[in-house]
This record gives sequence, C-alpha cells and structure tokens, in this order.
Amino acid sequence: MSETGGRAWPVPFFFGGRLCLDFVNTVNSRSRPATRDYLPDWAAVLGWCRQTSLFEPSLIAHLEKESADHPVRAAEAHARALGLRDTLYGLFRALIDGAQAPAAELAALDEVLRAARQRQILVETERGFGWRWDAARLDLMAPLHAVALSAGAMLTGDDLRRLKECPGPDGCGWLFFDETRNASRRWCSMDHCGGTAKARRYAARHGS
Repeated sequence: MSETGGRAWPVPFFFGGRLCLDFVNTVNSRSRPATRDYLPDWAAVLGWCRQTSLFEPSLIAHLEKESADHPVRAAEAHARALGLRDTLYGLFRALIDGAQAPAAELAALDEVLRAARQRQILVETERGFGWRWDAARLDLMAPLHAVALSAGAMLTGDDLRRLKECPGPDGCGWLFFDETRNASRRWCSMDHCGGTAKARRYAARHGS
C-alpha cells in the first residue's frame, strides 16, 4: 500500500507497504503508549477491509450481513483479529531485532494460514493461474485469513532485511517494508514522522 493520507474511516494513513504491516499499524502509536486503536470493534475491521479493497464490495456486504445476523460471532472474530495483530507485531519485531522467530507467534500464524488456504481455489486467469476466494466458504474469519496470507507471502518471498520500524521516540513505531533502491528509508513517512523529527532537531540546535 502506498503512502496515502486523509483516507476515510477508520485508518488515516497507510505506510506499511504490505497488507499485513498496514494491519499491524492500526494502533497509534507503537513506540509510545497507544493513543488510539483504529479497530475498536468489528465494524471498524470491515471498514478497514473496504479501505484496503481487501475483498469485492459484494463479499464485504456479505460479511456485514453475517455480522448483523450473528453479533456474538462478530465479537469473537474481532477479538481474534486483535490477537492476530499482536501475534504479527511480536513476530515482525523479533525479525527486525535480528532474533529468532518466536515459536508461539509462528505457530499461531500458521494455524490461521492453514485455515485460509482451505478457503481459496486455484483458477486460471488471463495472466496464467492464481488464487481466488471461495465465496461459498467465506466467513467472518475472512479478514484474518487475508492478512495471514499477506504475512505468509512476505515471510517466504521478501527480503526481510527490508522490514523496518519507524524509530522512537520521535517516530511512531509503525512497521514498514523499505522498497527504496538502497534500503535507506528510515521513517514510516517523511511527511508524518520524518519531518517532525527533523523539525525537533533543528529546534534543538537553534535553542528554540
């Protein structure tokens, strides 16, 4: 996802560069005590799905109806979504620190991934072959499944040395995938945290 500001509810910025990282970044902020959780309820999770174009509008409408018809299941799905978010954050932060992937977090992600794979079907497209969601098997866990698949793709297919964290205390602690040519990106965004840090350094040097 590109750096985009001013989006509609619930998340104003998308700096992660990968769907799973944008999902982890739905807490503001990570480097300081959380000031806001952008996913306070299940409706916000589905709003995030719309923002990220995670599914076709018809599928999101289906999930909204399922939520309305089964509020207890929706509440359970919301709790599991927040649990997955914490799992991914713990896993990714360990990798950024150069540590071994925590076994518990890796196992939790794998469990969701196994369920996600069972809800996709292989189809032929104009460009070859690809995976498509099986609408008949889509349930309220679908957003979590999509996020888990994004995490699995990043972990198995990307150069994880480019997985970074916006540094505190000036930065927000959000995670991002550095796609610059020389891997020199430091901040989630220069407009967001980088510019603020630069202004603070300038003020400190000039005593203002």
